[in-house]
Amino acid sequence: MRRARRRGIGHEAEGGQAVVLILLVVLVMATGGWVAAYAGASGRVPRGTTVAGVDIGGRDRSTAATALAHGLRIHGQEPLTVTVGTVATQVAPEDAGLSIDYVASVAKALGPRSWDPRELWRYYTGGDQVTPVVHVDYRRMDALLDLLDEKAGQPARDAGISLHGGEIALTKPQNGVAIDHDHAREALVDAYRAGSTSVRLPLLLSEPDVDQADLETALATIANPAMAGPVTLAFAGSQVTLQPRQYADLLSIVDKDGALALDVDAAGLAAVVDPAAHDTTPVDATVTMTGGGPAVVPAVKGETYDEPGVTAAFLQGVTAEGAARTVTVKAATKVKAAFTTKQATKLGVAQPVASYAVPVPSTVGPSFSDAVNRLSGALLKPGETFSFNARVGMVSGSGTRLASAVWNAGFLAGLTDVARTASPTYTDGLPEGRDAMVDAASDLQMRNDSSYGVLLSARLQQGAPGSPGTVVVDVWSTKEFDVAASTSGRYAPTPRTTVASADPGCVPSAGADGFTVDLVRTVTRVGDPTPVRSDTVTTTYQPQPAVVCQPPPAQ
Repeated sequence: MRRARRRGIGHEAEGGQAVVLILLVVLVMATGGWVAAYAGASGRVPRGTTVAGVDIGGRDRSTAATALAHGLRIHGQEPLTVTVGTVATQVAPEDAGLSIDYVASVAKALGPRSWDPRELWRYYTGGDQVTPVVHVDYRRMDALLDLLDEKAGQPARDAGISLHGGEIALTKPQNGVAIDHDHAREALVDAYRAGSTSVRLPLLLSEPDVDQADLETALATIANPAMAGPVTLAFAGSQVTLQPRQYADLLSIVDKDGALALDVDAAGLAAVVDPAAHDTTPVDATVTMTGGGPAVVPAVKGETYDEPGVTAAFLQGVTAEGAARTVTVKAATKVKAAFTTKQATKLGVAQPVASYAVPVPSTVGPSFSDAVNRLSGALLKPGETFSFNARVGMVSGSGTRLASAVWNAGFLAGLTDVARTASPTYTDGLPEGRDAMVDAASDLQMRNDSSYGVLLSARLQQGAPGSPGTVVVDVWSTKEFDVAASTSGRYAPTPRTTVASADPGCVPSAGADGFTVDLVRTVTRVGDPTPVRSDTVTTTYQPQPAVVCQPPPAQ
């Protein structure tokens, strides 16, 4: 009995192994079929899939894209009838920036790779109807919409103002119609994707950028003021006044950022004003007599003017009122003077350092007074030389007396003697050895060798009626030198001769002997007795003959 039991147990084990083996075989077969199904569907479009009516099912990506391109070759080239308002236009899809993206369309139909049995079932039992993927070149599409806008749209008309001929003319604003670009793009794409051959594009009402309110504002603030009166442009040394009739045709009222603004023909305005004609040259600083004493006159910069400066000033004034219609033109460049105010101040012309007076006859007239005025104000910078003939010029009568006053004042101030010619004969009333003669051939010259500037001032003091007057020359500077001067006695006399004259107009004269004198000058610095220089000026006067009048011979 034990042996029979053992045999039964052995048979059960053998039967179970057979069942497991069968199940494994079935599983392997099922798995192999699943893998085979996945392999058959992988990378292929589900069977029965269509794109815009073209069957691309069961194909891989490449062959599906080729089949789709072939099937849609007519679909992609057929023109669209585009209607805008009442205007219809035939448009090639390419001109609208439209084309089918075949590769993207296949990718859309293909879907993702999957082991999901449902996806595998969909591949083998049939795909979907897929809309094509449309590629849009928006640059070309927008260019088409702009062209259609020009043909079928009506642009809005901005308000405007004209000032031609000085007359104000108004342009009223008007609404327009234009293609609604955003919705038009959508409509074109949708129609092309659906294979439609016609599409109507929507229109929008467009309002002008410059409306009635802008027009009224510009009329009140620009046009009316611009024609109200003249505009004056002020330059450094001159001004130009422009009447409306001169500039009206140079003006235009333009749209600027949705509002009306004034503009001017800058070149035309410059042609009328000529900015360069108003350029000024720089003026050096100087020192003059003011209120009885020296004062620095500041330097003035030169200014140049250009077209932009004139334009800016004009636009500022043309819409202003009253005094504000006169506008200062801003200089384009400013040119510094060669001799500045600071340099003039450093000259140190502050106090009188010498003075000399010479009597003049009561008969001197206006020409002598003019010569005195021309002399006054002569300024010598350190190292400069004064020339009487260059500064004063020819003097009609008593020129020697004015020149003598100048030379003596400069001599006592420590100026260096450069050129001085004494009178050939001595003249009463003038200091011996200290007179100076000037004429076309003889000039009086003195050099300023001090550290400071030197200013000469001159004045004519009239005497009582019939009495001599006095011409006074003052030298102004900062005192740097002490000057000591002495004149020797007369020596080397030359006797006069006697001349007899029987001329009916003879005037007797006592004549005068000639002689020589020496003028010695010692120059020292203030506070230092050591001589800086010592000058000896020797002057020789020729004798003046005595004149004896005789009666004419008997007839």
